[in-house]
Amino acid sequence: IFFQLQYVWYQLHQESDRIDTLLHQIESTQTQQIDELNEKVDQNHNLTLIQMAGTFTLITCILTVYHMSTHLRNFHEPIVQKRIISILWMCPIYALTAFLSLVIPSADGYLGVIRDFYEAYTVYNFLALLINILGRGNRDVVVNVLAQHAQHLKPPTRCLKSCYHPPPETSPHAMANAVLYECQVLCMQFVFCRPLTSIASFVSTTLIRNHEEETGSGHSDGDNDNLWSLFQSPTFYIALITNVSVFLAFTGLLKFYHAVRDDLLWCQPFSKFMAIKGIVFLTFWQGLAIAIFVSLHDSKNND
Repeated sequence: IFFQLQYVWYQLHQESDRIDTLLHQIESTQTQQIDELNEKVDQNHNLTLIQMAGTFTLITCILTVYHMSTHLRNFHEPIVQKRIISILWMCPIYALTAFLSLVIPSADGYLGVIRDFYEAYTVYNFLALLINILGRGNRDVVVNVLAQHAQHLKPPTRCLKSCYHPPPETSPHAMANAVLYECQVLCMQFVFCRPLTSIASFVSTTLIRNHEEETGSGHSDGDNDNLWSLFQSPTFYIALITNVSVFLAFTGLLKFYHAVRDDLLWCQPFSKFMAIKGIVFLTFWQGLAIAIFVSLHDSKNND
């Protein structure tokens, strides 16, 4: 009886080990199958996003090419229409860089620099477009147009007082010249500042990423629980400088628009102004808001 009990106990022990092994195999198989299923779902989701992005990119390029071809077939005002075509290039460049960033995430930094460079060039072209419409490329004609509304012009800022020759208080023509000069300076500072901040942001992001890979740290800006780490990040100051530059450029365009709105009613400047505002300025604040949201989401996940 004793040996029989030992034998039964031995068989039970073997069966228990076999059951544990089988359960472990089943759990491993289920985990592997779940991981494979999640991977397939992610791949299908990414493929769907890429297909949707590609569709909208293609539509954008087709519409832009159509508008460009319309201007080229009726190229009666070259000095004005060449600015329009330059501005229209902004749409496919934005679409293509966004699509390629989705397809090739590692190239996002390089594509962002290209997009920001042309974004600054678009602001310059839009101001040049308004000036060319009013004066056909002659700045003095634009000053004369503004001088007719001198009593309604908002005085220029005193920060550039030393640059106004003659002083704006001397005559309506001087006031108009000072206002136009101020609008040009406010817009052109963005044209020069935006490429520099874009390059600085790209270099800063690259260095931070390399530092994370070398040290294995999850975050490059220090402890997320410490608010001071935000102010230690160069990205914060780059975004702050860019935000100020965007605000000044938007102020310059808005001031010039209000000054010449009545003279440009025939070409419906409001819709064009809102388009530039939406494409160039609102996208910056949108990107900044998304970056803050992603940063907060990552911080919550790390906690």
